[in-house]
Amino acid sequence: MNEDEDQYHSTFIGSKDILDKCCLTEEEMNEYLKITEHIDPKEEHDHAYRTMMNETRRELLKYIDTNVRSFDEIMDKFQVEDTQLKYHLSMLEQLYYLMNTESGWKATPRGLGFLYYTILR
Repeated sequence: MNEDEDQYHSTFIGSKDILDKCCLTEEEMNEYLKITEHIDPKEEHDHAYRTMMNETRRELLKYIDTNVRSFDEIMDKFQVEDTQLKYHLSMLEQLYYLMNTESGWKATPRGLGFLYYTILR
């Protein structure tokens, strides 16, 4: 295996790895699975593309990643008006990339998939 292939394999994250990295509780995961079972990824592609063209939303997803972040933590990091932040978070929530849980904002498997497969941190 050459250096480029080795780098590719070391940065590629599979679906199981994403599920392992996701910090949703079992209850939250069940809720996520229930609300996303009807989604046709092909139909959602345009919506996701338009939503994720926004740099702030991409940065929010990168910041939350596999962590649990409170609204205040996110506010401190991004220093935008709270109405703007709520809007951006709601856009990510509509895509099912984030969930607002009792413990804070968390990325879903779908959000982590976008983060690792598309943004390629």
